[in-house]
Amino acid sequence: MEIKEKILCFSSTQFLKYGIRSVTMDMIADQMGISKRTIYENFSNKDELLENCIVEAQEKQKKMFEEMFSGSSNVIEATLKFIKIQINAINSINPVFLIELKKYYSELWTKINSNEESGIAMITLLIQKGVDENLFRNDINIEIISRLINEQFKLLNNQDLFPEDKFSKAEIFENIAINFLRGIATDKGLAVIKNT
Repeated sequence: MEIKEKILCFSSTQFLKYGIRSVTMDMIADQMGISKRTIYENFSNKDELLENCIVEAQEKQKKMFEEMFSGSSNVIEATLKFIKIQINAINSINPVFLIELKKYYSELWTKINSNEESGIAMITLLIQKGVDENLFRNDINIEIISRLINEQFKLLNNQDLFPEDKFSKAEIFENIAINFLRGIATDKGLAVIKNT
């Protein structure tokens, strides 16, 4: 692993665990046992480091998603695996990270959330595969369902609707995903859900 990848990997873990503002370039260099100069040779500042961490995390998630779906016997099995992994990921993120990202890095927050057409396209492919496998109903409008699911996942960060002191993001995510899955499943699909 190259030093740039090591810095990204370590920094991502620190940001997610402690939040963005409490992680400094000095702290990263110190804990990694490298010079601050080494970090600045790879990233011009903390903002660039943070953005690179997020881009890499998104790419890894997309790759994992693709591998999971190509390596599963059906779309429901893959989706249930994905839900489990996402719940673990959500539980490992300090809520401060998302609050600070939205509040202090609003351009980056907007950039992350502006790529939703790509997410909708992935959801659409997934649902179409489920319909083709006779696991999802064929009487649904796939484009509408894909956009609805995407919008529902945006609710994870809605503090007015789901205050953090009352609801965990993992619980919200699981309820959205499982109930949507059941709602579009055929009888065959429901049997797969029950037995997986």
